[in-house]
Amino acid sequence: MKIHRGWPATALLIFTVLGCNLSRNSNNSNNSNSNGNQNRATPQPTRRADADVYVDKAYMAKANDNRPGDETTTFAPGDRTVYCVIELNKAKKGTKVKVVWKAVDAGGSKNEEIKTSGYTTNSFEKTVTGHLTLNKDWPTGKYQIEVYINDSLEKTVDYTIE
Repeated sequence: MKIHRGWPATALLIFTVLGCNLSRNSNNSNNSNSNGNQNRATPQPTRRADADVYVDKAYMAKANDNRPGDETTTFAPGDRTVYCVIELNKAKKGTKVKVVWKAVDAGGSKNEEIKTSGYTTNSFEKTVTGHLTLNKDWPTGKYQIEVYINDSLEKTVDYTIE
């Protein structure tokens, strides 16, 4: 009996596809089980695969003369103004940027939204800066920002007040 030349190649392709799918499925189940903090509701990014504008980098910064200063993830209670800096992959007029500020576990608040701020970019603008100011010392604890680009969650950044 003679085997057609295409059958071994087809079988190899099928085994490769099945192997990749099994590997991907087992990685997903391991990631969900290995997270030690199951109670924390961390949103997952929802960026569309065809997104034109997205976040290259997002970080927190201390205040320096009413502008963002040094990058950090830790602030003192007396740091009344907290900055976030969002660097986009490219400048595109009309890009909607939204930042949701949250107290994850601070001062008796758990997963509580503090403020939502929004901004639409102008031409040639690829860095967006936001800030949040409290007129008294910040409660110590864990905080987070969620960065949305054109209504899709792009990035979360955790920071603490110690």
